[in-house]
Amino acid sequence: MNKILLLLVVMLCSITSMAQSTDAMLFGDVKAKEGGRHLAHAVISIKGTNLKTQCDGTGHYKIGNLPVGKQTVVATLSGYQPQELEVEMVAGKGTEAYFELEKDPLELSQVVVTGTRTSHFVKDVPIRTEVLTSQAITKKNAQNLYEALEGVPGIRVEQQCQFCNFSEVRMQGLGAEHTQVLIDGEPVYSGLAGVYGLQQIGTNDIDRLEVVKGAGSALYGSSAVAGAINIISKEPTYEPSVTGDVQFGNYGFKSYKGSGSMRYNNIGLSVFAQRTEMKAIDETQDGLTRNEVKHKDGISDRVNETMNNLGFSLYFYQPFTKNDKLVIRGKAIDEQRFGGVMTNDQYLNPYTDGTENIKTNRLSGDLAYTLPIGAHSELNFATAYVYHKRQATNDTFLHDYMDSHKDPAHPDEDGAEPDVSIMRPYIAKENTITPSLTFTSILGKHTLLTGVQGYFTRLRETGLYVISAEDEKTSPYYGVPYTSIGKKHANEIGFFIQDEWNITPKLTVVPGIRIDSHSSGEEYTTSVKVSDSAFPTTKFRKTTINPRLAVKYEVTPSLILRANIGTGFRAPYGFSEDLHLCSGSPRVWKSSNLKGERAISYNFSADYYGKWYQLSINLFRTNLKDKIQFSPADDEVKKFGYSYQWENVDDAYVQGVELGAKASLFRNFTAGLNWTFNKGKFKHERAEWSDPNDPSVQEFPQRLQYAKDSRYISRFPAMTGDIDLDYTPGTWSFSVTSSLQGKMYIDYNSDDDGKTSKIKKTNTFMIFNCRAAKRFGMCTVYAGAKNIFAYIQDEKHTDDAAFMYAPVYGATWYVGLSVKL
Repeated sequence: MNKILLLLVVMLCSITSMAQSTDAMLFGDVKAKEGGRHLAHAVISIKGTNLKTQCDGTGHYKIGNLPVGKQTVVATLSGYQPQELEVEMVAGKGTEAYFELEKDPLELSQVVVTGTRTSHFVKDVPIRTEVLTSQAITKKNAQNLYEALEGVPGIRVEQQCQFCNFSEVRMQGLGAEHTQVLIDGEPVYSGLAGVYGLQQIGTNDIDRLEVVKGAGSALYGSSAVAGAINIISKEPTYEPSVTGDVQFGNYGFKSYKGSGSMRYNNIGLSVFAQRTEMKAIDETQDGLTRNEVKHKDGISDRVNETMNNLGFSLYFYQPFTKNDKLVIRGKAIDEQRFGGVMTNDQYLNPYTDGTENIKTNRLSGDLAYTLPIGAHSELNFATAYVYHKRQATNDTFLHDYMDSHKDPAHPDEDGAEPDVSIMRPYIAKENTITPSLTFTSILGKHTLLTGVQGYFTRLRETGLYVISAEDEKTSPYYGVPYTSIGKKHANEIGFFIQDEWNITPKLTVVPGIRIDSHSSGEEYTTSVKVSDSAFPTTKFRKTTINPRLAVKYEVTPSLILRANIGTGFRAPYGFSEDLHLCSGSPRVWKSSNLKGERAISYNFSADYYGKWYQLSINLFRTNLKDKIQFSPADDEVKKFGYSYQWENVDDAYVQGVELGAKASLFRNFTAGLNWTFNKGKFKHERAEWSDPNDPSVQEFPQRLQYAKDSRYISRFPAMTGDIDLDYTPGTWSFSVTSSLQGKMYIDYNSDDDGKTSKIKKTNTFMIFNCRAAKRFGMCTVYAGAKNIFAYIQDEKHTDDAAFMYAPVYGATWYVGLSVKL
C-alpha cells in the first residue's frame, strides 16, 4: 500500500510541475559524416527529458516548446554512433542544431530497455546488457528463438529428448526455471510454453534480443534469478516495405517468410508470417564410442516438425494527446512435431510404442500505452493475454498398461495391450494474463521508476494413466486405467521502485527493490477411484522482498566499470519437467512443504569502448539456497501414482568469468571473440551417489565411485568460447562462427534398474558454421551450413532421453533467396 501511495504522490508532483509553454523552437538536419547525405528518420531527443521528435524523409526536423537555458540535444539512428550537441534555448526564439553521424561498426548505438526498464544506449546502461540484433539473427540463419540464442556468452541452449526435442535455456549455469523470458517486457513465456517454446517462437518479427544476467528479480519477479531475456518486436517503418524469403536445405528443411510494414501519418502497421518444415533425422545409435554412435538405429535424432507463426502490430502515434503512443499486437503459433521409431513410419502413429506426438496452439494479444506527462514524466501501461493449448501423446500409458497386465505364467513377456478405444492424449489448456503499470519521472539527477506488475495463470490438464509399480501389485487398483484431471493456478503481484541517481557525470548508482506476493496451488481428481485416500492438494504462499544495487562508474569516456548485487526468489511453480516428462499428470509430486529457492547474485564488469574495438570482462557468482531437485518418488508418494517428486536437496553456487573482444580490424571486416570459464557445485555430494543408506547405493554400490563428481552442477561446461568473423565487401557478405564447449558432467540414469548408471565427464568440442550472401538490387541470394565438420557426441544411451550434450546428427546446409521491395 505504501508503494502505491508513493507512486500517486510522485505522479501528482510531476503533473503539477509540467513545463509551461516557452515557444522555444529547435530545428536543423542530420547528415552522414561520410558522404554528407541526409539521414531520414533519425531521432532527436532532449537529454534529461522525455521530449523527442523524428526527422522526416529528407533528414530535417523541428521540435517546439523546449525548456529554456542550456540543453543537450542527442541525435540517434540505428547503424550510426549517437551525437550530442549543447544549445542555448531562448523563450520565443528559434535555435539551429545540425548533426553529422558516424557509422557504428561495433553496434554500440543500440538502445536497450531491459536492464533498468528505462532507455539507454548499450554503452551508457547502468546494468550490463548484451544485444543480439535482427541482422545477427539473420547471419545465424536462426529460424527460432532456440537457434538465435546459440552462442550468446553465458547462455547455453540444449535439447534433452530425441523423441520430442524438448529444449531449454541455461544462463550462467542455472536452468530454465531461473531465467525470465520476456516478450516486449511482459513475462508471457509461461510454464507450459517453456517446454518447447524456444523452438516455437519464430524470428521473423524479432527486432533484437536483450540479455541481462544476474540479479533481475528486483524488476522482473521470481523467475529472474539468473537474469532476463527480452524479445523486442519490430516497429513499423516509415518506408513502406514488403519482404519475402524462401529457403531450402537437406533433411527436408523448408522455410517461408513474409512481412510487410508501413507508416502513414500517425498510424503504423506491420504484419508477418513464417512457416518452417523439417523432416525427422536418424543418424546415430547407442554406443560408448563415436565409431559406435555414428550409425542409424531407426529412432529419430531430430523430430519431424511443422511450425507456423503469424501476427500483426498496429501502432497509433499521438492517438489521444501529444506524443502518446498506443500499440496493439496479436500473434498466433501452430506447431506439430512427431518423433520416435521411424521404421515403417511408426512415429506417425501417436499411440504406438516408442513414439511422441505434440501439437501446440498459442494465441496472444497485448496492448501497450505510453503517456508522457509534462517534459520529465511518463506513464506506461501494458497488458497481455495468452491462450496456450498442448495436445501430446507418448508410450507411457501403453507400457504401464502392458506391465500391469502381464500373464503371471510368463512374467518376462509383454502383457495385453489396451483397447484402442480407451486411448487418449494428454491435453493442457493454459490462460495467462500479465498486466503492468509503471511510472517514470526525471527529478534533477534522479530518474525514479515505480510500478506494479501482475501474473495470473490457470492451467487445466487431463491425461490417461494406470498404476503399474511392482510394489503396488497387491493393490485393488493395480492395472486400472484412469483419467487424471489436474488444476493448477498461480497468482503473483509485485510492487517495485528504482532510482537512477546520477551523482556525478561519471558516477551512477541505481538502488531498487521489489515486493512480491505469490500464491499457487495444484489439485487432482481422477475419473475412477484409484486410491483409498483422497489425492492431496498442494498450496504455496510466500511474500518476498528482493533488493538490488547497481553502480556504474565512467573511469574515462571509453572505460566503464559496473557492479551489480541483488537477491532473487524462485517460487516452486511451473517446472518444465512437470509438463515434459510426465505430461502434467499426477506423476510429479510437489509437497506443500517445498520451499522456494533463494539466491544472491554478484556481477562486476569492465568494458572498454574504443572507436574500432571493444574489450570486456565480466565476473559473476550466484549463491542458491534450498535448490530444488528432480528425484524419484518416495514410497508414500508412489501410493498415489506419482513416479517423481520435487524436493529441496541442498545449497549450491555458480561462478565464472566472461572475457570478450570485438574489433573492426580493417574496412568491412569485424571479428569477435568470447571466452568464459565456469564453475558450479552443490554444497554436499548428492545422496543418490554418495549415501550408503540411500536405496540406489545399497542396491548398486558402484555408484559410490561418482560421489565426488555428484557435487558438480550438471550440464555446466567448465569453459565455453565463441568466434565470430564477418566480411562484407560491397554487395557480398561472408561470415564464419564457431562455438566451443568445454568439459562438463552429465548424469546417465540407465533403464536397467540403475545397474549401469553413471556420471559422465564429457570431452571438449567445437562446432563451426558458415554463411555467404550476394545482393542483386532488391534480391539477395545466400547459402550456408551448420556444424560443417559433422561433429556428433561420443556416447549415446536411448534409454535416458535426457543424455544429450552435443549434436546427435551431422552437418545441415541451406540455400535461399530473399526479396525486399
